[in-house]
Amino acid sequence: MPHYYRLGNIPHKRHTQFRKPDGKLYSEQLFSTEGFSDDYSLLYHCHPPTQIIKTEPQVDVSPQVAEEKMLKHRCFEGFHVKPGGEFLQSRVPVLGE
Repeated sequence: MPHYYRLGNIPHKRHTQFRKPDGKLYSEQLFSTEGFSDDYSLLYHCHPPTQIIKTEPQVDVSPQVAEEKMLKHRCFEGFHVKPGGEFLQSRVPVLGE
């Protein structure tokens, strides 16, 4: 059975609209270190916790071409291979010598 610790004003039910005295909504944040399967806290903020503290420069992760003309079009005609009887003995090498 979960143990709840209450501090300050919270809504009577979780994940519902919870309004400030001026009528605006509080921002709800679910905080956990292990996801929903472990202990978690529901935090209610006056201001959304979306402020950016710092950003890192972008890193280029696009693939680099090693050799421009190394790719060739191939057609393996896999549907023309005749099926055999027993599963393991009927295997046919396609990409080998």
